[in-house]
Amino acid sequence: MKPFDENKKTPEESEHLPSDIPVEETAAEATEETTQKPKKKFTFPKLNLRSNRKLRLGATATAITVIITAVILLFNVVCGVLADRYPWTLDLTTDKTYSLSEKSETVAKAVKNDIKIIALAGESYFENPNFGSDSYNTVFRQFHHFAKQYEELSGGKISVSYVDLEKNPALSSTYEQKYGAESGNIVFVCGEQYRKITLSDLFEEQADYTTYTSTVTSLVEQKLATNISSVSGGKTVTVTFLTGHDEDQNAIAALKKLYELNGYLTQTLDFTTAGTITDTTGALAIVAPIKDYSIDEIKRLRDWLDNDGKKGRNLFVFANYAGTCPNLYDFLSVDYGITVTSNIIMETDANNYPMDYMGSYPYMPFTQILSTDLTGGDVANQKVVMPLTLQLLTAKSDNAQDEVLTNHSLITFPESCRLTPTTDLLSEKENDELIQLKADKYPIIGMAYARDYDIVNNQEVETHVVVSGSYNMTGFATASQYENEGLLIQPLRTLCSLGDTVVISGKNLSAETLSFSSLTAVVLGLGVFTIGIPLTLIIICLVVFFKRRHL
Repeated sequence: MKPFDENKKTPEESEHLPSDIPVEETAAEATEETTQKPKKKFTFPKLNLRSNRKLRLGATATAITVIITAVILLFNVVCGVLADRYPWTLDLTTDKTYSLSEKSETVAKAVKNDIKIIALAGESYFENPNFGSDSYNTVFRQFHHFAKQYEELSGGKISVSYVDLEKNPALSSTYEQKYGAESGNIVFVCGEQYRKITLSDLFEEQADYTTYTSTVTSLVEQKLATNISSVSGGKTVTVTFLTGHDEDQNAIAALKKLYELNGYLTQTLDFTTAGTITDTTGALAIVAPIKDYSIDEIKRLRDWLDNDGKKGRNLFVFANYAGTCPNLYDFLSVDYGITVTSNIIMETDANNYPMDYMGSYPYMPFTQILSTDLTGGDVANQKVVMPLTLQLLTAKSDNAQDEVLTNHSLITFPESCRLTPTTDLLSEKENDELIQLKADKYPIIGMAYARDYDIVNNQEVETHVVVSGSYNMTGFATASQYENEGLLIQPLRTLCSLGDTVVISGKNLSAETLSFSSLTAVVLGLGVFTIGIPLTLIIICLVVFFKRRHL
């Protein structure tokens, strides 16, 4: 037993010890107490599993949002780059106003050499036009869209640039000296070949003075295709129109316009005063003369076609049912085997001529283009209308192996047709009063050509004479329901060694043309934008809301 220490205090007393007790004594007592009581183990605080799950899902949602946003931004960047490299547009107009036709696509894909299209105007004039007319604006937007499509379809062979000479006046002299071009021109360049057009050449406007309205026809696609074909072919052909014999000026104007639109150069020559025909002429055209040719003129015409025995010349004759030209027609008959009669071809089958509320037109028969060496491509077997056509007779075989001079029919009419003397028609009798006689031979020929073949210096040479019994067919060159345009162009292209023609008609820019179809408007306006997109967003928001609510 330990001796009693009177200085040692009981625990109860220790609680009341003054604060000045030495630290050593207090520490000693604390050590003694810890040896008697076990230490508590450290444990991690309990976590709220509900809060932890919210944290994880929130982080995941944030990460997904960031990823999706990044993907959308990247997608927009990629689409922008691809749109610049491979321009693509969605054409929702009724007649595909901003889409190239298959024929234009053929032209673009056939380009072999590099071609530059230089528009001497700011790109904004075409991309965002503001000319105060929907039709004019459409024309210039078409050029911008079509030019980009040509770049893409040609694989980069065709390039388009815009040069605003008003902002870059120093370049004016360069383009004027090199191409004879000025502000507002569009130049097509391929090597040393070039063609130029003006902005006004991209459309045609016709006024209707009875309704005080006008109709605009877009020629953009036609101008692009013909000028690209012209410069890439490396050959320019001139068609010379002979005048001085009271020719029908409307028919000449229609043909000149058609030829020029398809890449040809044209000129007129008064044959009554001109001495010779220039060697640059690729073809001569005699269009609806009323006065006859003189003996001297026939001799000069014959000499030009013979070309000192070298041949290689082409003549187109469009007969006028109201003319009297015995010298000219005798020359065609004697030299080339094609006789122009004085009989008008009349159709008796109402299914083969037009009818409207004004009456019937049996003197405007429909028929089909025959397949010949001059009517290849898309022209053969297409329907044409041939108003007031004089009957032709051919004297030569169409067998080129047996004959040096051959005749070939281009347009013929069936047994339902009859012949009426031009004197009857010119007397202004009613249709039921006209004499209508059966032909001695069917089918009746309305258009034909002669091929004069020879061999010169071991080379084959040919001269061709094409005769149409109807000059009025030229008035239907732009009628979309007929292929008169192709019939007038394809033989010329073939004879001038330019291959198959690409006939592209203008687009009438009516209000219906520029608008969406009714079904498209309903689907886009009501179905997509009014209902579809808002409803989709509402559903997505509700799903997210209820999902987050029950987390």
